[in-house]
Amino acid sequence: MPTSNINTKFDLKQDAVTFVIVIAACFIQALAINGFYVPHSFLSGGVTGVALLLDYVFDIPSWIPIIILNIPISIIGLKYLNAKFIIFSVIGTLVLSGALALTKNFNIVIENELVAAAVGSAVIGISGAPVVRRGATLGGIDVISVILGKRFSMSMGTINIMFNIIIMSVLGFVRGIEIALVSMIAMFVSNVAFNYAVQGLNRTVTVFVISDKWDEIAPEVMTVMHRGVTYIPAQGAYTGAERKVVYCIVKTVELSALKRIVYTRDPKAMVSVIETREVVGRGFGALN
Repeated sequence: MPTSNINTKFDLKQDAVTFVIVIAACFIQALAINGFYVPHSFLSGGVTGVALLLDYVFDIPSWIPIIILNIPISIIGLKYLNAKFIIFSVIGTLVLSGALALTKNFNIVIENELVAAAVGSAVIGISGAPVVRRGATLGGIDVISVILGKRFSMSMGTINIMFNIIIMSVLGFVRGIEIALVSMIAMFVSNVAFNYAVQGLNRTVTVFVISDKWDEIAPEVMTVMHRGVTYIPAQGAYTGAERKVVYCIVKTVELSALKRIVYTRDPKAMVSVIETREVVGRGFGALN
């Protein structure tokens, strides 16, 4: 989760919106877990995955270990993270636990395990995205990942993968390798859906344009698209000709417009498009 998006100051209006989003996400995820995962003994990631494993093996209702496991996590979190982040983590933990208990009898009959895993994981991933975009979390391993990431310069993805490999290994031992493999596929789908939902239409790309008409293309990009452009001095290795490469960053939904500008001016231009993970600055995201 991108912790740079976390606003540490309290704002009644904004926090109320976040509160509603967290509650909605908790109930949606609870319905997905009880409707798609539990009937096939799938696991989700993190603390919820551990809780589901205890439910499958020892018949302990999943909401109980979620609360118990998150108590020490929240206490540790208070020492290293801001209070607002932990408050929303606690709210997410309590609401998710309650939602799992209230929807325990909710079941969607899908016999095909892969279909159930794909649909359930997509719902979980997409529903978690608005929570993260608000700088919140539903608790669990996310809190630990943020702390370890800060202390040891590890990415949250790496920490989550290490943790989830452990619980998937245990699942494979007690329920069989096939269930564990399908759960891993579900986890992958959930992560992909989550990432796309978080980035949404704000996904950005870095574009390099190599053209003899660079002096015509760049001004039009700035005038028509209102995007900043940078010139990079370059020289052709074969021809030795000197020219300037046009460098700019645009959102993916703007890419087609940029290409139209380029190829209208120069049909022989070469355009290189590179997916960009994050952009902070004028016209894009702000570093809070």
